[in-house]
Amino acid sequence: ERAKELNGDDGKTATKSDDKPTNTTSGEDGADQKAKVDRNAPLLPQLQSKFQAAQAYGLDKVNFSLFSSAYGTTEGIAFLLLGFMPYIWDASCKFGSTYFGYTETENEIRISLIFMAYTTLIGTITSLPFELYSTFQIERKHGFNKQTIGLFISDKLKGLALSAIIGGPFMALMLKIIKLGGEKFYLYVWAFIFVFSLFMMTIYPVVIMPLFNKYEPLPEGTLKDQIYALAGQLKFPLTKLFVMDGSKRSSHSNAFMFGFFKNKRIVLFDTLMEQVHDDEILAILGHELGHWKMGHTVTNFVISQLYMGAALYVFSLCYNSNELYRAFGFDDDSRPVPTIIALILFFSTVWEPIDKTLSFVMTVHSRKCEFEADEFSFNLGMSQKLQSGLCKIHLENLGAMCPDPWYSAYHYSHPPLVERLSAMMRLDTKKQSEQKKSI
Repeated sequence: ERAKELNGDDGKTATKSDDKPTNTTSGEDGADQKAKVDRNAPLLPQLQSKFQAAQAYGLDKVNFSLFSSAYGTTEGIAFLLLGFMPYIWDASCKFGSTYFGYTETENEIRISLIFMAYTTLIGTITSLPFELYSTFQIERKHGFNKQTIGLFISDKLKGLALSAIIGGPFMALMLKIIKLGGEKFYLYVWAFIFVFSLFMMTIYPVVIMPLFNKYEPLPEGTLKDQIYALAGQLKFPLTKLFVMDGSKRSSHSNAFMFGFFKNKRIVLFDTLMEQVHDDEILAILGHELGHWKMGHTVTNFVISQLYMGAALYVFSLCYNSNELYRAFGFDDDSRPVPTIIALILFFSTVWEPIDKTLSFVMTVHSRKCEFEADEFSFNLGMSQKLQSGLCKIHLENLGAMCPDPWYSAYHYSHPPLVERLSAMMRLDTKKQSEQKKSI
């Protein structure tokens, strides 16, 4: 099951771990400058004092996003007009022929892997300045940074190595299936991606994640007992509880759960345990377990697989569209259009507007699920603790206090904090009214 996030700027209740806020020198300077939320003090004065800081953080990120998006659009147009993709494909063919004796017709898949290596390397280089600025300037400036340059480089190298070790064979097998699958290849590719998804969901938390962070069992104590009691109450088959050293990279907080069938695990960031009380952690986990209890996790996985099946089917209809490939510089009829090129052009052109529409539908569905999970926690009698816990996490992460409703409706997969609090307060009021009537 996919990890469930707790808080973040896009309305989620946490920042994604791959955001990796970082620092330039000792890893502590920026993080020490941010005033921490006093989890024992009243929240309203702290909300007021944090408002300007949250607005400044959000504005910096929005401005950076606008600039990086503008650059990405400019780069894409330039690459298109200059024939970047045909040029890189020809360079891949030349490299494969010179050093390995590959031919374009007999060794297309191997040349495709060289092509992917080229494009990955170029993409890494062009995106590196933006990643460095985001991690070593914006996050440091606002006090979230705890990572060093050395750790940043280590993470980047590990990511590239994993892309080669896992992504290379995956891509080769998928291209082979398309080549051998005939007119119904999309069904076989769909089945392959489904199996691969299950494989990645199995190995990611136990093999890949430990490469980047340390996971230790949650110490014995009241919190551990309460979490197991809650899991037992909901019949959630919890087998292990971990604490992750999220503070190694950032002071952002997070928590997630994963696992199949009767082997479920929950991971808490060490930062989360410092920012909120145990009963608030329990209320937040009540929300997350609500997603599991109401089938949100399975539903989202099924939807993602249906989405992939639809995309592959439409791709099969466009696979032999030579007009599409000619428009992007592959106009030599004596050379067959490589399958990898067909995939890239389809998903970056034909499917892109469809993807935007479906993404918005999924955002609406995700927000609905968040309200339902909040109500589930409310029904467990945890409404007040969930509200206070979310407020503290929101304050610690300098989440947007009052995002534009139109912007958040499209971009935020989780409702803004104010909307979630208002919904829970209405539930509290309704419950109190019903109790008065019963008396």
